[in-house]
Amino acid sequence: MRRTGIALLIIAVALTACGCAVTGEVENQAYALVMGVDIEPDGGIGLTIRIPRIGQGDSGEGEESMVLSASGGDYAQALENLQWAAARELNLSHLELLMVSEALASDARFPALIREIAETRHLYTTAAFIVCEGRAKAFIEGQQTLLGSRLSDDIDAMLRHYAAHGFIPKATFAELYCAALSGYSDPVGIWGFPDSGERPAAAVIETGEATLNAETDTASSRQYLGAALFRDGQLVGRLDGAETLGLNLLTGKVNAFAFEAGGRAWMLASTASPKVSARLDGDKAQIRVAVSLTCADEGDLTPVKAAVERALREVVEKCQSLRTEPFGFAARLTARFATLRDWLDYDWRSRFPEAEVDIEVRVSGPA
Repeated sequence: MRRTGIALLIIAVALTACGCAVTGEVENQAYALVMGVDIEPDGGIGLTIRIPRIGQGDSGEGEESMVLSASGGDYAQALENLQWAAARELNLSHLELLMVSEALASDARFPALIREIAETRHLYTTAAFIVCEGRAKAFIEGQQTLLGSRLSDDIDAMLRHYAAHGFIPKATFAELYCAALSGYSDPVGIWGFPDSGERPAAAVIETGEATLNAETDTASSRQYLGAALFRDGQLVGRLDGAETLGLNLLTGKVNAFAFEAGGRAWMLASTASPKVSARLDGDKAQIRVAVSLTCADEGDLTPVKAAVERALREVVEKCQSLRTEPFGFAARLTARFATLRDWLDYDWRSRFPEAEVDIEVRVSGPA
């Protein structure tokens, strides 16, 4: 019995010690939920992170957090300086949002920087990817939680809500990294901007002169609306909210949405993923896209069908003019090539601007 008691005492002490070690390890980590990357005036790189304070956020009054920043001649040096500023082991495994400034994303050095960021130790690459107007540091400093929620919950709920309505694309840093290195379709990012006043909040596709976008006030000074377009890992343009809805329709990433046609708003919903086919006529690609929608409203649906088709064609034409293909058409066209080398030699990204893209929209009324 005595030996058993001693053994149990030793086990209890060991477990207590392990618990303290784990607790100490957590408290000695700086868990960043948001990271921003800027290009500095001297050409260096600036990094900014937002870290929640451990033990905060349970009172329902919102979550306290702190913002830290550091810069260096390059990404590696800036990251090392940020490690020092954090005064804890910097941990990026819980990253919810990775943001870069518009200036940096447009810089010729950004494609190489994408790889450096992706190779950062413990970086959570499926974090949402944002391109913001102005400096990422200023954007992050102005972030605030709404409705008393935790920062991580607030970011997740907000981006899910915007994506569900087609206001933004579903975009992660991992997708940017993989697409930038591939010879297939191009990646996109979420567009962010500091709200300097009233801004259009709805991604209603417009048919020309009239607009249903309401001027709205919002509790948040940081907004997300639209998509950032990339080619070969570098920012080449953007889509506004209406155009982003078109992108989401063509990629099957939006369900229900509002649409303006014939001077009124229509409530539409996707009934299935778009049907996409591709073939070659000589060296010219021919893409066919069929989009099926249902309308919850009564009335003549002919203007709706025509307006949606026109809007989708305009989105494709804009991307063709920017020589970027974010629609995933490449995945269909590759089946027409015998080998990967044949596909790479075809150079899809250079040929996409001349591709023929035919779009058919079917709209059925309420059952």
